[in-house]
Amino acid sequence: MAGRRKENDREELKLRVVETVSKSFMTLGIKAVHMDDIASSLSISKRTLYELFGDKEELLLEVFRFYRHCMNEYMQEIASSANNVLEVILTFYERKFNELCSVNPLFFRDLRKYSKVLDYIHDDRRRGDADALAYFQKGVEQGIFRSDINFQIINQAMAMQMDLLIYSDITDHYPLAEIYSEITILHMRGITTEKGYRMVDDFLKNIREKHTR
Repeated sequence: MAGRRKENDREELKLRVVETVSKSFMTLGIKAVHMDDIASSLSISKRTLYELFGDKEELLLEVFRFYRHCMNEYMQEIASSANNVLEVILTFYERKFNELCSVNPLFFRDLRKYSKVLDYIHDDRRRGDADALAYFQKGVEQGIFRSDINFQIINQAMAMQMDLLIYSDITDHYPLAEIYSEITILHMRGITTEKGYRMVDDFLKNIREKHTR
């Protein structure tokens, strides 16, 4: 019983560390956040921190795993009440757009140093390919996406947005949220039917109104 309680306490502490440090990584960049600072901010010893996470890359990897878990739960919740697949995709887009408004571009540049994390990102992308293609096909059946599109190519192109943010210098010139928005909407307008792009345009109008209030 005591062993189980100890393990539960350990998992709760790990979660607290991940939740806290994810915000710091996003707003300051990965390089600017030091393990000493993390331990101090959470009032734990540096030794305890390294017992929980072997190094900074392992901690960063847990941040990405935690984000993926939260996003999966969010998407399942949205999908359970959405009227069509485009509604799910656009709701995801809005959440991602809002997140990127507060992310420091240094976060993506700093990712170049962490090969294990980059491997996880690419593997996670491949794991989601089948689900994404199923979504597109369902959208075709709903009359929202065009039937003459090779969605395997579109899916790969949309997934490469992360690589663009990590490896290019485009973030030196434009805000992250704007880059994401322009690329995503370009794809959405190109693959939707007349019914679909009217939905996209209505959605964009609402987003712009929210951000100009």
